[in-house]
Amino acid sequence: MEETKWDMQEVKRLKKKRLIHTNLIMLILFFLLVYYIQSGGSVLVLFGLCCVIMWMMIIQMLFTLKTGKTIGTKTSQLVQAFDRDHKGEKSWKRRRTAETIFLVTFNLFLTISLFIFNFEALDLRFSSTAFPFIGSWIGYNIGESYRINRL
Repeated sequence: MEETKWDMQEVKRLKKKRLIHTNLIMLILFFLLVYYIQSGGSVLVLFGLCCVIMWMMIIQMLFTLKTGKTIGTKTSQLVQAFDRDHKGEKSWKRRRTAETIFLVTFNLFLTISLFIFNFEALDLRFSSTAFPFIGSWIGYNIGESYRINRL
């Protein structure tokens, strides 16, 4: 599909819909994080879960790079198809490859640190755990809103 065949208002609507979906997932994760902290959860288990989730994201990204097929909701698939058409196949693939390499490197560091460092000595506190989560959530929303408005 060529870039000119995309209705920009529809693409903006789809991107906003995907942003709302992402925010709902982040809200659920935030409440689960608060509950986990309040119930006295372990830092090691929390880091381990984050590591597993990130490996699943990496597998999905590698699948998309290898096959060209996207996994997700219909909205997500349409937005990814637009991004691929809008940026061009070569540029899109280069960017996705860079994102994948970054995530693999970061997650390897996180996975190795799970086995090297003593996380049991650390305490989970709301302020030290929730504020970075909230900050990244706000940053994600600002970035996505900016990209939607630039279309």
